[in-house]
Amino acid sequence: MSTWIHVDPSADAASALAAAAEAVRRGALVIFPTETVYGIAARADDPAALQALYAAKGRPPEKPCAYHIGDWEIFAQLAGPQPPDILALLRRSWPGPVTFLLRVKDETRGFRFPSHAIGQQFLHLCGVPVFGTSANRSGAPSPCDAEATREVAPYAAYVIDAGPTPLRGDSTVVDLTQDPPVCVRRGVAPWPPADCSSPSSAAVK
Repeated sequence: MSTWIHVDPSADAASALAAAAEAVRRGALVIFPTETVYGIAARADDPAALQALYAAKGRPPEKPCAYHIGDWEIFAQLAGPQPPDILALLRRSWPGPVTFLLRVKDETRGFRFPSHAIGQQFLHLCGVPVFGTSANRSGAPSPCDAEATREVAPYAAYVIDAGPTPLRGDSTVVDLTQDPPVCVRRGVAPWPPADCSSPSSAAVK
């Protein structure tokens, strides 16, 4: 049975979130809020945790999940060196409701840096690589409040309930491995961003 943690999104909730972050480190699943939808998190370097994540979603294993990060330090560890123009674009866009696909060595990896204070704090406290995806069964609507996660909640050790998500829609997904970048999913964030004058590759295809 899941433990529900009710938190005020405007407050420092580190002490309340500590147990949930520890659960992720141990390999358990945790449902958490972002500014877009509620996500479900699993330790990315734990095969058993990832198997549980895909079982909770009913998601085919060949469909990848994105890294969810709570600070720039873990992003640097996971993404490695990136071109200066890409880093400049990321710093203009994050934290925020855009998932970026990046080239990491010879693979394409998704990265998401939520701006939601509670979600960001939780991810930071995890201190390990975290894969996340929306906390719904595959094909069902993305959940914009904790109550809407009840179908997958039995798979999670904790549900962090911070009320309705502010933006109530999916993140925008942009593939930065292509030049120009390709917006592969239209979401709540407009693309290209209004202030994007550089790099020139930030145009939408």
